[in-house]
Amino acid sequence: MKKFWVERRENGVDNKKVLLIFPHWGAPIRPYQWFARYFVDYRTIIYHCPGSLLSSDIEATFRNFDLLESAALGDIKRLKSKGIYDFSFYGVSLGSVMALRAANILAFADGKVGGIIINLSCADFPFAVWNGSATRPIRKDWENRDISYAEVNKAWPHLSPINNLQRLKETKILFFVSKKDAVMGSPNVMSLADTFANNFPKAEVRTNAFLGHYFGGAKNFLRLRTMRKFLDKP
Repeated sequence: MKKFWVERRENGVDNKKVLLIFPHWGAPIRPYQWFARYFVDYRTIIYHCPGSLLSSDIEATFRNFDLLESAALGDIKRLKSKGIYDFSFYGVSLGSVMALRAANILAFADGKVGGIIINLSCADFPFAVWNGSATRPIRKDWENRDISYAEVNKAWPHLSPINNLQRLKETKILFFVSKKDAVMGSPNVMSLADTFANNFPKAEVRTNAFLGHYFGGAKNFLRLRTMRKFLDKP
C-alpha cells in the first residue's frame, strides 16, 4: 500500500482573507501555485495529495479523505486562533468533494463562509466513482473482488456533495458545470446543478453544453477574472 500524504503550500501569510484550494485527482502542484498567485490579497493554502487519495481500497480512501479533512480543519482552527475568520474555498473535480465538506463543517461551527468556487462536481460521490469513465479500473477491481455498489455507497455517503450542503444555503457559490461530463456522469452533475439553481439563492451555475470534463475543467480553470470578481462581491 502506498503511503498517503498531504502537502500544504501556504502563501500570502500577512493577508486576513483565506482561500483553501483543493486540486483535482492526482494533480501536479505547479498549475495551482500559478493559480494561487492571482489571488494576491488572500492567504492561499493548496492541499496537494497523491492519486492514492482515491482507490479501490474503500477503507484506505475513507482514511485518506479523513486525513485531508483534518489538515484543512486544523489550518482553519490555527488561523482562527490568530483572529482570521474570512475563509473561502476552491475545489476542482475530486477536490470539490473536500471543498464542500470542509466549507459545510466550517458553516456548522461559525455559520458563515466567505465563498465557494466549484470547478466540476456531482451530487453523489459513490455513484460517480462506480459509473465514471476515469474510475473504470477501480470499478473493475471491485467487481473482481465481488464488492457491490451497495458496499461502496454505505462506506462513503458522507463524501457526497449533496450531503454537505446543509449549512451553505446562504453562502455564495459559483459552480462551473460541463453538461457532457462523462467522468462524473451528466445526470449526476446536473442533479447538483439543479439543486444549486433551485434551492440556493446565492448560487451561480455556469453551464458549458459542449465540452466534457477535461476540456471544460481546463477552460474554467483559466476563468480567473470571473472567479476573482465573484469572490469580491458581497
